[in-house]
Amino acid sequence: MRIMLDNNIWSYLGDKRAGKQFRALAHSLGHRVVTAPSVLLEVLQHPRSDIRAAIIEAITTATDERLRSEADREGAEVISEVRRLHPEWLRAVPDTGREATWRTYWTKRVWREAVEHHERLRVAEPARRTARTVQLLVDNQKEQQEVWREGKFNLRDLSMITLSPSEETTAEQQAGWVPGEKIAAWRPYSQEVYWLAFWTGRRAALTHEDTTYADWVGARVDLHAMCASREAFNRFWLYEVEATHMPRTWLRWAADTVQADMKITNGNPIDVQHAAYLPDCEVFLTADKNFVRVLDRIADQAPVPVGRAHRVAPAAHGGIVEAIEATLRGL
Repeated sequence: MRIMLDNNIWSYLGDKRAGKQFRALAHSLGHRVVTAPSVLLEVLQHPRSDIRAAIIEAITTATDERLRSEADREGAEVISEVRRLHPEWLRAVPDTGREATWRTYWTKRVWREAVEHHERLRVAEPARRTARTVQLLVDNQKEQQEVWREGKFNLRDLSMITLSPSEETTAEQQAGWVPGEKIAAWRPYSQEVYWLAFWTGRRAALTHEDTTYADWVGARVDLHAMCASREAFNRFWLYEVEATHMPRTWLRWAADTVQADMKITNGNPIDVQHAAYLPDCEVFLTADKNFVRVLDRIADQAPVPVGRAHRVAPAAHGGIVEAIEATLRGL
């Protein structure tokens, strides 16, 4: 099976310099270890250089497969749905060269830089952007939490969470939305996320804002054509796309939503990133019991099969590797 580890497990392994021991264990049990770039970016936020280096060593030693970034994989879902539903939005000549350069960076180069120059990489733009956005996203989750509570939404059954236009919904957001119709909440959420992402991409030459999602999708989709009609753009998200074809987009919304039903911490935004990688593993190991609860609820309702979360309890065993072994043998 493919195993993914939360950052807290990698921290334990780094502290005990147990990367090689864990790798041997995983292979002896017939498992492969996969790691997402979001885990590495989280490690880079650690303030102590020596601890940061130890965790990075554990990750690079034990990882069998470095996954593509979540923006790459989520962007691929959007591109696939555009190809299926609106081929007229596709670029006549895709920018495959630029796409390959980014993919090489996130699956190879960034890992080499982390080993050789993690202090320098820590202050580089991707890592700084991660640190900058955490508080913004936490504040947004707290606001969303108030909305869910005021509306008395039952966040346990995600399929029952629907939205209809309200007084706060702008005319642009309502374009293409049948008046008064309730729609699965992940749809307007995704509509707004991607509209902002693509609009940002169009103005970034002046504002220098993050264009990650616009870059990945724009390598194969003509974003000017896709965004030419707000009504057509909205209908694409509100009525046309299917969750089974966009599981990572759904997972990001689901993780964000389920977390609003629990205590909100600075780790929440990173956990939302990690959740987008659940289709890439069968087992997700974490020491965080609350994150297990979040991922369990998501996995039970996800539109496609995804990895299941299992808690590792180092204090209950002789060490971190022993705790991981106990968890894996109990699957």
